[in-house]
Amino acid sequence: MKKITFLILLTSLIGFSQNNDSSYEELLKRSPFNKMYPKFMAEESANYFDTFNMLFSEKSPIAPKEARLAAISASAAIHCEYCIAAQIEFAKKIGATDEEIKAAIQIAAEIQRFSTLLYGNEFGLENLNKIIGREE
Repeated sequence: MKKITFLILLTSLIGFSQNNDSSYEELLKRSPFNKMYPKFMAEESANYFDTFNMLFSEKSPIAPKEARLAAISASAAIHCEYCIAAQIEFAKKIGATDEEIKAAIQIAAEIQRFSTLLYGNEFGLENLNKIIGREE
């Protein structure tokens, strides 16, 4: 009886492993980026990535080109060379011009520069709120 139980358990584990591997292979076919995740969470991560990419679609409240330009700006700000390359390529494919891309990068640079000035001079949120007309 122990041998039969063991064989059933072993067979189900082998089946699970093969099923898991074939499911993983399907995820890799969907996107090569899915291999960055541990197998146990690859499916959930791939589904999240699909949902995240909807931010760059017509379903998003932001037009796709503007969303890509925002992504370029954020990518430049965090110094992600992978993100910069990908976002610029995707933006160009949907009609972003070199001038729009440069402007998005300039925005990131100016926000960082001004933030450094404000922070380094201990300008304070109270002063900023007065200038921009925000009531506290």
